Amino acid sequence: MSPHPFDLLMQLDEPLIRLDCAALHLARDAYPGLAIECSLRQLDEIAAQVADRRPGLDAPLRYAAMRSVLVEELGFRGNEEDYYDVENSYLNRVLERRLGIPLSLSVVWIEVARRLKWPVAGVGFPCHFLVRFDDPDRFVVADAFRGGESLSLDDCRELLEARQPGLKFSMSMLEPVSTRAVLIRMLTNLRTIHMCAGRWGPAAAVLERLIAADPTNAQHPQELAMVYRRSGNLRRAYAALAAFIHRCPRSREFEAVCASLERVESDLAGMN
Repeated sequence: MSPHPFDLLMQLDEPLIRLDCAALHLARDAYPGLAIECSLRQLDEIAAQVADRRPGLDAPLRYAAMRSVLVEELGFRGNEEDYYDVENSYLNRVLERRLGIPLSLSVVWIEVARRLKWPVAGVGFPCHFLVRFDDPDRFVVADAFRGGESLSLDDCRELLEARQPGLKFSMSMLEPVSTRAVLIRMLTNLRTIHMCAGRWGPAAAVLERLIAADPTNAQHPQELAMVYRRSGNLRRAYAALAAFIHRCPRSREFEAVCASLERVESDLAGMN
């Protein structure tokens, strides 16, 4: 079987991983016939509309131009009516429906900005992903989910208090995150949605992609093995655990993964 295109992208060095391409390739597990070029062309066209505003170099002006096009003209918005709809997390469907969650909408903003060579990045704020526009003198933080509104530091503190009461605000929470971190967060969201709904086939596909993006995290192969066991595929459960043991022999979770592997071996022996 040929490697999945997303898995191949995850083998590249961080600067070479394109967020839009990776997000669209992972969507192919749910949409096998997805024409990635169409989604990329949509992002190109949006970027051209933003460029026509000629906002200059200042972060506040670039933010205003982006918001004007994405929110006011094109109507990209947060899906507050059906937040956990799985389509909110797949970039192709976000572009088609102009609906999403904070993370997927932020990916649209980030990828439009990348085409314009603007310094815009994702912010892994606790429980609510944000977008950050930078220039040499300042930065602007925007909430793509809530109409692209800009957030002051006090707004960020209030958001944190509402989402995670008792957690102290730190400026480090507004630091840009890597492309890989964005993809891991996207996949983690999908994993949670599919597993909570008991959709084991889609959950397994997402966990396979999570292993490619975050290969040293022992939680992913153990969950994948559990999903395969639930669906009756013990051989795949065994393969997922054995691959981690081979890949990460010095992991702190090595013994726990070995114990899981022994349980699967026992189940396999019972089948004979």
